[in-house]
Amino acid sequence: MQMRPWTAVLALLALAVSACGSEITEAGPSGSTDDTEPSDQPDLKAALLAIENQAKYKASDWGYIAIDQETGEVLVAQNPDKMFDPGSTMKSFAVTAALDAYGDDFKITTPVFRAGSVSGDTLNGNLILVGSGDLSFGLRAQPDGSLFYESLPEIDHSYATLGLPGAVEPPGDPLAVLDQFAQKVKAAGISHVSGDVVIDDRLFTPIEWPDGLVSPIWVNENLIDIEVSPGSAAGQPTTIDFRPKTASYTVETRATTVGASGSTQLFATEPTPGHIVVEGTIAAGSTPTLVVREITDPSAFARTAFIEALQRAGVTVTASPTGPNPASLLPPKDSYQPADQLAEHTSASLAAYVQLIMKVSYNRGADLMTCLVAVKSGSTDCEEGLVAEVKNFTELGVSKEAVFPFDGAGSNDQNRSSPRALATLYRNATATPYAQALFDSNPILGKDGTLANVLTDSPAAGKAHIKTGNRVVGTAAQQLIVLGNSLAGYVEGKSGRQFTVMVAMDNMPLPSVIEFTKVTEDQARMVELMQQAF
Repeated sequence: MQMRPWTAVLALLALAVSACGSEITEAGPSGSTDDTEPSDQPDLKAALLAIENQAKYKASDWGYIAIDQETGEVLVAQNPDKMFDPGSTMKSFAVTAALDAYGDDFKITTPVFRAGSVSGDTLNGNLILVGSGDLSFGLRAQPDGSLFYESLPEIDHSYATLGLPGAVEPPGDPLAVLDQFAQKVKAAGISHVSGDVVIDDRLFTPIEWPDGLVSPIWVNENLIDIEVSPGSAAGQPTTIDFRPKTASYTVETRATTVGASGSTQLFATEPTPGHIVVEGTIAAGSTPTLVVREITDPSAFARTAFIEALQRAGVTVTASPTGPNPASLLPPKDSYQPADQLAEHTSASLAAYVQLIMKVSYNRGADLMTCLVAVKSGSTDCEEGLVAEVKNFTELGVSKEAVFPFDGAGSNDQNRSSPRALATLYRNATATPYAQALFDSNPILGKDGTLANVLTDSPAAGKAHIKTGNRVVGTAAQQLIVLGNSLAGYVEGKSGRQFTVMVAMDNMPLPSVIEFTKVTEDQARMVELMQQAF
């Protein structure tokens, strides 16, 4: 399956190359509804309107709202109840629901069990790795317990579908946890497995959402990372290196080196199952460029990788290392006994996952949060997680008629939210136990994440913790349109006043990808104007 080329990838490309307790109501945590009209701010409104009235936005609608965090007073607003296609600010609803369901300090445990008896050094039965929804599975882990995330102009590898400049591999060995599991199996006295190795992927039913497949088991975040290096001159062969290396995949380069002034545009296809081909062009003299391909069968891939890890540890397995995951060999769900557990990996905290997802706008990660929320509600159907999201945001005082989620990431263009809904969500979340985790997760204007290189010299830099959202799509005729663009989160005003904000815009014809950076910058300027006004 080829990952989708048109979505927030375009926006990230543009930004990367730019130089620049009680019941809660919609008004607030006190339980009383505040219908206060916006403060009279003619100078602020005129300045905001000047941005909106640029010729490039003549086909667009705008909406915004700023709400005082303490009092619930609406400080300034325009079309606050109009619904927009918000893009990735919809992730705010997915991660908030996950934080509410599990708590910000929740950690995922991934165990390995034996099913069968041990005679001497032989397991007469199967090894079972239970997929538990651990996105990083050891990748990105930092000594302080956090997870590494990229800040623009560096781009997370989950967006490296078109050989984007600045895309990088996250740190860590994607096979390290499997090697640790294998060593623990060996340490338990097992040197031979006469049965099979099975991945238990029954935590939830894998689902294909707009950004790809979401599964209970993740190895290298279910991506093959391929680093492409140019030849020394135009026409010279390209070379590649890739990870993780297993018997599941072979990778070949057919990409060509072009002149130093030529363009780099790379993509990976899978013409036959398990064989990836890199095509396109890369400029001579350029640094190696990362391109990725999504793993099509995560359970089969994880099984092969685990068997090979066992082999490296000196544990032989009778079954073939390649082929489909033999799910029919799994015991009844939830029948595992503690005495049969051989190994276990514990993840970083949910707060660390939420920070990763929000800082880099990790699409499949946000979809995973929705799946895990479904599991917490007792379902294996990820779409039930959307039901739980609606329940969560209504309990936080957001109108049920103001938000319509169709996925966790915000990549389905049927998604809708009003400015008031997101500003209210953020404001009322300050009364929850996970308030700090949510605050810390948002990109910081001019400092990190997807806003690291936006308005770096602004007086508002460092004062706005706001999630970015965008939906940019292209037609077969090479037309581009911004279906929606938004910013939402927390702002500390010039006076020290704390308020929540959402700025949204829809339907802007886009002359070129590079022009998109100016849209986000314009919205950031609007946030700056609000920050300076209050």
